[in-house]
Amino acid sequence: MKTQQKLMDALEALLREKNFDAISVPDLAAEAGVAVGTVYRRFENKEALIPLLFELWKTRSALQMETAAVEVEEVTSADLRQLLRRQMRAAYSFIREQAHILRAVHLQGRLRPQLIGEDWKQLWKDALAGNRAFLELVKDRIGQSDLDRAAEMMIYIANTALVEKALFDEDGPGYVVTAEGDAFADEIADIVYGYLSLKPA
Repeated sequence: MKTQQKLMDALEALLREKNFDAISVPDLAAEAGVAVGTVYRRFENKEALIPLLFELWKTRSALQMETAAVEVEEVTSADLRQLLRRQMRAAYSFIREQAHILRAVHLQGRLRPQLIGEDWKQLWKDALAGNRAFLELVKDRIGQSDLDRAAEMMIYIANTALVEKALFDEDGPGYVVTAEGDAFADEIADIVYGYLSLKPA
């Protein structure tokens, strides 16, 4: 196995146990079974691993999107509320499974945006386009007429809630929410469903 892959595997294992800031280069080297100097020969510091973690997140997210994709025929015929619930459950499950990676990328990307650059924005643009396409397929079953705005709000509501609860459950507003797992995802889906069902004032 290549050294870089060993280091990434070690970092992922350590992130399952503690936050990125609590991991030292000696911790990483020990977990990977390499010398500390080997880490520094490949990376200036541990923060230099954040772009690689971000690439890992993007790869896994793309695979998740393919797996969770729904056929057009199903979107146009399925019960919208149940469809949203199924999609939210899949998204929330994925975020929770990958929380160790997303937490590091999310926090470090905000603290040191130069590590990730504009790539976050492209992910959001892709998500927005996907939501817009979805809404186009169900526009005859929703009250919102401005599909661009509805797609934006759908992303904001769902991602803010799902990410906050999955990454910072005990350290943020998610602490007061007793719903867990699928029940929580269903609640968020119902909020989105309610919003989509409203006619503009």
